[in-house]
Amino acid sequence: MAFPPANAFVSSMKKIDYKKHYNQFMDAVVIFCAFVAAVYTVSCKKWEQYNVTERLQLFVLFVKEKSIIVSDWLCDDFSPFVVDTYNELRSVYNIMRTV
Repeated sequence: MAFPPANAFVSSMKKIDYKKHYNQFMDAVVIFCAFVAAVYTVSCKKWEQYNVTERLQLFVLFVKEKSIIVSDWLCDDFSPFVVDTYNELRSVYNIMRTV
């Protein structure tokens, strides 16, 4: 008995029924897996029922087209506007600084 608190801890750990806790844990894991499988099955059936693949493809094409339009606008219209505005502000600043 070198260290009584450690000995008391070891003896209390020996009294724990680990198999019972393991079985409870495994029951929870099985229930969780069954829930995930049920959600997956229902989702797949609804996916096929409502033809979501085609709708998703149409949505992706829509987003792609709008992204191209926005990208073109940014490159062709907005960037030159920002550069021109910056140059005008810089010239006004330079004029005000010399006055």
